[in-house]
Formats: sequence, structure tokens, C-alpha cells
Amino acid sequence: MRLRAGGGRRRPTPRTGRERGSVLALVPAGFLVLVILAALAVDGAVTYLGQEQLHDALSAAANDAVTAALDNGSFYRSGSIAVDPAQAGHAVCVALLAQDAPALHGLEVWMAVHGASLQLRGKAEIDTVLGRAIPGFGHHAVEASAAAVAAEGRLTSSAPNASDQVGAGAFVPLRC
Repeated sequence: MRLRAGGGRRRPTPRTGRERGSVLALVPAGFLVLVILAALAVDGAVTYLGQEQLHDALSAAANDAVTAALDNGSFYRSGSIAVDPAQAGHAVCVALLAQDAPALHGLEVWMAVHGASLQLRGKAEIDTVLGRAIPGFGHHAVEASAAAVAAEGRLTSSAPNASDQVGAGAFVPLRC
């Protein structure tokens, strides 16, 4: 086994003048790519949170409406549980206005009532955080839906979900 002189190290090759400063041009480009990726991540998170906020608002409004709009006449006449569509629409509007969700702009809500079930669909726009700097990327549209069912007695773990019990009613737009 032979060792080289100088402790086994190779001497660095001399650089030419053309290679000097080539990394300097890549650093700002790499930094710009990182900033753009961070902006996309932040705006994606804001969009997701906006969609969750819309879903939560619709869920709360559906639960409030299905309990506040029980049709007493139907219950006393035939003993069946039903939701009055006019009262449900009013209860949905009151519940949505009471929540005061400032992040949701241009909220549009559609409601369908079928017997004891109520289904809501909503659409809104949210403002992005960093996308405002790029024309056309300042707002994102989000959509969500929620369902609620008025049921007699206690619900057990074997009971179907509210979305399984919702019938195929016609969706009507709500003017809140």
C-alpha cells in the first residue's frame, strides 16, 4: 500500500475566470422559487380553512333549522315528524347571519327539504393572503354541503348517518 505525498490529498485544480460567480445567479432564482412555493402553501391552507369554515357554518345552520322548523301541524295530525320549508329557510338565514363569518364573501346557499330531513349547499369566495400580488389570484371559490335529520328518540351507533337519510328534494336558493 502506497501513500501519496501530502497525506493522500489531491491538489485542487485551478479555476478559470469563466466559472467565477456562477452560483451568484442561482441563489436569487432558488430563493424566488422557495418564496413562490411558500405562497402557494399559505394560500392553499387559507382556502382549506375557508372551506372548513363554510362547512361548519352550514352544519350549524342545518342543525338549528331542522330543530326550529319542526312542523307542529304534521305532528299533531298524523304523528309524523316533518320540517316546514318556509320556517327552515328563515332559521337557516338567521343562523348564518348570527355566525358572522367575515372571511366568506358572496355567500350563496341552496336548501332542500324532504320530510324530516334538510340539506344545505353553499358557495362563497375567500381572500387569499399572498395571491393578491398576482392579478386573478386574489380570491378562491369554496363549496360545501351539510345535512340534518329530525329523528324521534335517541340515535344509536347503528343508526344511519344524516346524509344517508336525506331524500332527493329540489334545491331552492335562499335569499338571506
